Amino acid sequence: MNILDDFTIPVKGLSAGSHDFTFEVDRRFFDAAGGSLITGGEARVEVKAAKTAGGLALDFHITGRAEVECDRCLEPLTLPVDYSGVLTVRAAEGREEDYDGEVMWIGGNQTEVNVAQYIYESICLSLPMTRVHGQDENGVSLCDPDMLARFSIVSAEQFDGMAAEKEKNDGQSLKAKLEKIKDNL
Repeated sequence: MNILDDFTIPVKGLSAGSHDFTFEVDRRFFDAAGGSLITGGEARVEVKAAKTAGGLALDFHITGRAEVECDRCLEPLTLPVDYSGVLTVRAAEGREEDYDGEVMWIGGNQTEVNVAQYIYESICLSLPMTRVHGQDENGVSLCDPDMLARFSIVSAEQFDGMAAEKEKNDGQSLKAKLEKIKDNL
């Protein structure tokens, strides 16, 4: 049995009004989701479902942590997850399941809706675009120093110094070339 099959909310037989659902996400969920962005973590997913004649409004709140790879040093990095969003579920006769991130269309004969994909995408969206270790109280990066040394990541001051050195060397080589041309005349 696929663990993602456990992330379902009933549609048929659910009475009109508000209903609460809770799901727990762990490493097995992320492994089954198949995305390479998140390597592990834990989160609690709370869903308030409001059923009306027009469909089902699912109000999600996801809190926890996600383990990803640091963009700078490639070491594991744990980031907080805090996401709130709404997914609308509507039934459409003769239509296969369709999902655009905000509305999920389901066939009229479906008895439940699987929200695993929405949960995974929501957790991914809650993460920052750039995922790097922070700095300690002295402003020193918490990234793996061995990896930083291998990548030769330099500070802005070091980069400016390297650029000035290159400009100086370029100027000298240009001067030497001009002198050589002058001597050949």
